[in-house]
Amino acid sequence: MLKNKIISAVITLIIGIFIIPLFIGSTYSIAYGIYGTAFTAPAMVIAVIVSILIEKYSKNKNALFMYIKHLLCALIFSLVFSLVNFNANTFKDTIYLASLMGSIYITIFVIFDYLLRSLNKSK
Repeated sequence: MLKNKIISAVITLIIGIFIIPLFIGSTYSIAYGIYGTAFTAPAMVIAVIVSILIEKYSKNKNALFMYIKHLLCALIFSLVFSLVNFNANTFKDTIYLASLMGSIYITIFVIFDYLLRSLNKSK
């Protein structure tokens, strides 16, 4: 379980390198993706820990229900991140960008985690 989650997190970060530049700056630059991944990597460590806790203590193992739990945790984490980096002038933009990126990242993470879990069951 831990191995699948770590692999999913790494794949998510690699894909994130190409997604982040779409939302930052007026021109697409892979440098934005590399810098953004440096900031999102610690969040993925938290995502792995929270994902393990969700799977361990969840009574309902439905994939959609598990995704909603992961998404809710990502949105709460985005809100906390926005509050920690509070600036009255940019709060609305920060919470929008953090929520959007958190939702995209957790969706990719959950998809790859589910696919890896399915592949391991079929072996």
